Amino acid sequence: MAQDTGRRGAADEGCGAEGGPAPRTSTTRTRPQRRTRTRQNKQRAAVSVRLSTTERAQVKAAADHTGASLAKFMAQASLAAAHDINRVAANLLDLRGTIRELVAARTELARIGNNVNQIARALNAGGDPVGAEATLVAVRRAAARVEAAAQVLAERA
Repeated sequence: MAQDTGRRGAADEGCGAEGGPAPRTSTTRTRPQRRTRTRQNKQRAAVSVRLSTTERAQVKAAADHTGASLAKFMAQASLAAAHDINRVAANLLDLRGTIRELVAARTELARIGNNVNQIARALNAGGDPVGAEATLVAVRRAAARVEAAAQVLAERA
């Protein structure tokens, strides 16, 4: 029969009940509790960007040149643009103006093409084409507009 000590719980041998771990005492070393981040801090918002193969290659080359990953480079470039919004807005307005110029030149070239067809029909019929000189001037003017707009776009690429 076991000796009755008048108390319940673990034996006096210093080990836990039924052979479990010993209770911690002041000499037992404890690990500092790990700070857990909230779910909000663990996940960052994702942004999807669609690039053509050529655009992706250009951005990847620039990222490689700086030693950054593609995602990091795009994030940093976007933030840099956001901090200098006036310059970015000016560039976008410039680009929109250039595109408007190209559209206007295309429209003018379509009208000129119609005139050239009428001149060709008159020449084939043996007549004297009226307005051939004015049409030639318009062709040169439209070609110069297209060339200027294309040059602006080429310099930006």
